[in-house]
Amino acid sequence: MHVADSPGQLAAHADPAASAAGDLSTILDGLVVAVQGRARDWSGWAAELADVVKATAARDNELLGAEADPIHPARIYGELVPRLADDAVVIGDGGDFVSFAGKFVEPKRPGGWLDPGPYGCLGAGLGAAIAARLARPSAQVALLLGDGAAGFSLMDVDTLVRHDLPVVMVMGNNSARGPEKGPMQMLYGYDVAADPAEQTAYHEVVKALGGAGEKVSDPKDIGPALDRAFASGVPYLVNIITDVNAAYPRSTFGI
Repeated sequence: MHVADSPGQLAAHADPAASAAGDLSTILDGLVVAVQGRARDWSGWAAELADVVKATAARDNELLGAEADPIHPARIYGELVPRLADDAVVIGDGGDFVSFAGKFVEPKRPGGWLDPGPYGCLGAGLGAAIAARLARPSAQVALLLGDGAAGFSLMDVDTLVRHDLPVVMVMGNNSARGPEKGPMQMLYGYDVAADPAEQTAYHEVVKALGGAGEKVSDPKDIGPALDRAFASGVPYLVNIITDVNAAYPRSTFGI
């Protein structure tokens, strides 16, 4: 079944069992009334769903607290999410690393999450961070970026420094172009042009531009490094070395 807010948005490439277009609140309220009017016991299904949610949460908690070496990307969010304020603006600029953010970061206010969209237009993160800092001068601004995304716009830290715009940049550095490397490996058994230099010191680039930063390779050091970054009051990059083999799990590669 496909539900959309206007007839023009209904899928034309598929033949669903049913479709409806219009005010979404009205449609969903109508579905609730229709379901409640049917003499059916939903308790078994609800219990089954609750078990699935419980098992999924347990798996997620294991990843969020992972002690793996190299660092599992999910561990970064296990440390970051509790440190995010209600007014935080979180910006995603990356592939696999930011896919984990989409799973674990839940914005608490409208406008609390920005990313480059489903087609991964990498490099937009620094511009969005500049805008977020200007628009919300008292809020936390955290930019999540992979090492691949950093290659497109990290020099814009110069703008942050010159205009005194503190932003915390959290990098998942797996020394790979993850969204390309994984699918190539899956399809062909090898990959090409998907491995930049290993463990590049991007934090030193930020320091050279007038900001601050540090490299983290031990999961126990992630939390203290984030605390230093948020307390610094300057553009600060936490360059976290992650496991290239801990790719974001996908059910499809778009083929």
